Amino acid sequence: MAAMGFAQSAQAQESAGAAPISDEIVVTVQKREQSVLEVPIALTAYGQDFLDQYGVQKLDELSTLVPGLEIQDQSPNNPGFVIRGITSDSTEANQEARVAVFQDGVSISRAVGAAVELFDMERVEVAKGPQPTLFGRGALIGGINLIQNKASTSRHSLDVEVAGGDYGMFRAVGAMNVPVVEDVLGLRIAATTRQRDGFTDNALGGDALDGIQTDAGRISLRFDPTSTLRFDVIVNAQKDETTGTSFKSGIFAPTGGTTSPYSSFAALNRSALFDGGKELGVDREVYGAAVIASYDVNNALSITSTSGWRSFEAFETFDPDGFHYPIFIGGSNVKGIQWSEELRANFEIGSRVTGFVGASYFEESGSQRAPLQFDERAVLAHFAGVITRPNPQPYAFFTNPAVLQSIATGLITNGLIAQGVPPATAATIAAAQAPGLVAGLKPAHQESFTNIGETKAVDIFGDLTVAVTDRLELSAGLRWTEEEKTARYRADLLNGPSGLAAALLGPGAQGLFAQPTNGTGSRTETFDALTYRAVARYAASENVSIWGSYARGRRPEVIVASVPVPFGPAAFSVVPAEEVDSFEVGVKTALLDGALRLEGSVFYYDYANFQTSVFNGTTFVATNAGEASATGFEGAAHWTLSNNVSMFANYGYNDATLDSGAYKGNRFRLSPEHAFAVGAAFTVPLGSVGAFSIVPSYTWQSEVFFDDANDRSNLQVPLSPALQDTIVDELQGSYGLFNLRGEFSPANKPFSIGVFVKNVTDEEYIIDAGNTGDTIGSPTFIRGAPRTFGVEFKASF
Repeated sequence: MAAMGFAQSAQAQESAGAAPISDEIVVTVQKREQSVLEVPIALTAYGQDFLDQYGVQKLDELSTLVPGLEIQDQSPNNPGFVIRGITSDSTEANQEARVAVFQDGVSISRAVGAAVELFDMERVEVAKGPQPTLFGRGALIGGINLIQNKASTSRHSLDVEVAGGDYGMFRAVGAMNVPVVEDVLGLRIAATTRQRDGFTDNALGGDALDGIQTDAGRISLRFDPTSTLRFDVIVNAQKDETTGTSFKSGIFAPTGGTTSPYSSFAALNRSALFDGGKELGVDREVYGAAVIASYDVNNALSITSTSGWRSFEAFETFDPDGFHYPIFIGGSNVKGIQWSEELRANFEIGSRVTGFVGASYFEESGSQRAPLQFDERAVLAHFAGVITRPNPQPYAFFTNPAVLQSIATGLITNGLIAQGVPPATAATIAAAQAPGLVAGLKPAHQESFTNIGETKAVDIFGDLTVAVTDRLELSAGLRWTEEEKTARYRADLLNGPSGLAAALLGPGAQGLFAQPTNGTGSRTETFDALTYRAVARYAASENVSIWGSYARGRRPEVIVASVPVPFGPAAFSVVPAEEVDSFEVGVKTALLDGALRLEGSVFYYDYANFQTSVFNGTTFVATNAGEASATGFEGAAHWTLSNNVSMFANYGYNDATLDSGAYKGNRFRLSPEHAFAVGAAFTVPLGSVGAFSIVPSYTWQSEVFFDDANDRSNLQVPLSPALQDTIVDELQGSYGLFNLRGEFSPANKPFSIGVFVKNVTDEEYIIDAGNTGDTIGSPTFIRGAPRTFGVEFKASF
């Protein structure tokens, strides 16, 4: 009550200042313009003012302010999108995304192409829960709709932003709009550049790890030949270069350093022999184009065509074992081309029936090539468990043939059996004879495997809303999909078989990670499915909306390749489609003449054929983990006390677990049980001088695991018993991040000057753990960003 009294007092003292963050914005998540209050689904929508106010420039920064959304920014090559515990981050060409990401109506859901800069935006919409009718076949558990600013045919504008800070941080954004022909043709050009040095020095040379260089640009045209016909043409381009992900081993320390993931010191390998001498890091290019044509046939019928083209290619080089021994160097070269077309008709029948029907076509061709390089001398020492922990011997010690022969002989004579090396392994090494085995060890054994995916999909969909009464609306939607999917796979030994493979992995093995396929194998399958939703909305009053929904979501089938040992052609199997039945009820309300918006919902998800990835001894493969479920609650509040004071708060609870199979009882990865965020914007008028605003925000989340196995030791199958990992440490405990922004706006001037601090308390946390290194007995950890600060200048004309 005291706060409400303060609100009334503040409203009597309104003056220019921070934009109210609770202003209602128009959304189009249901394919028509509506207020958030009218949309009967769990939806969070933010406009550009909110994004600017809280310094949101990247997708992972957006996720901290949206209940139920987590975005893991490990690298632009491999972002993880998580909605209510379901993760979508696969870079394999034969697997579909679980979370649909759209940019101006064109799907960009493939993980490698989905990490885009948030600049010159109109708004962002995040819809939670299965949305097959609204977002397509890939929206198993929700969708993210990115709507960029389009060209205007009537307004001249120029917006500029420049920022700089510690760690060599620099960011610049510019957007210019020009009406080429007044009210007929408009042109908008926008661009951004963002760079920052890395947080972790690499003792083995090169730039500090986790450094960023991103450049993006956009050209858009708006053509209005008549009052009923409109065309928008949007072309996007983005290039990313990073200096390497700071995978740090949790068991082996760099020389002079520690195993702590929070230290600013690592020792990761580069190799001139690896795949043409590629450096650590990511090199990614993404291009896209969209043509949106809208025709208003009459007041009750409109037709929209959305045509899209997208191309992406990324190469990432990384050190999976996370320390200075050259045990393993890996790479991922992902590329793809996508074409899409959607034709949709929106209609009204009388005053009580609205809806849309449409059809779409999607075609994609993509591939992922993974080159691998091993120093077999280091592999032998690691497998035998003779590398001391946490401070390894100098690597030169293990390049000595006499030492290597001693290790091999020790295995043969059961000298290391007590450390867990099984007699069968010693026998296979004995068969190879220790001197001959050591003589054949290669400093750079090279392998490569490639998966290729091709998809052609046709969708027919429709959604109908009937206003049964002035207060009650019923909606139903249906989507039929037919997909023709082709999976191809091949694996090659680039410089001959590994003499160590058979000794360590068993008779017939020729590769240390990928077994050769003797050519490319393929399999083509056709799948079809129905997904649907049913929704009811009741307007209890003009400002209170109660809704309930049921929806069926689907992640398409996966064609999986496996390679027999001894090697032969790849064999293929089909992992069934993952399906979820969603039940949700919620309420939305606007109080105090719309100044206070409250919303909340409870949900229950029931999964069948939950798809996860497991390590089968040599490669990761998709598999059916059986049943899973999730129960949760989300709530949000946005309160504009005055033009000078606004606040927001949100909270999400999600109990998501696997319910059958070996993973029974485990939590979904990257899924905190509790998460909340709070923020406020305060403006202090300074009379004729101007105004000063301060914007604090705090986000918190509970414990998360980074894989569905939850780091349980009984689910880990080590390459050698000497590498058994029984410590449950591949998780992040609960933590919070406090950010602070301040800005001074001179009176009657078109510019402002601001300062910002991110992670004010310098909280230590990790954003990933385990990773590929976990499969070879050297789990790695990636630290989150430390405290950073900077200044910024903005101007609008």
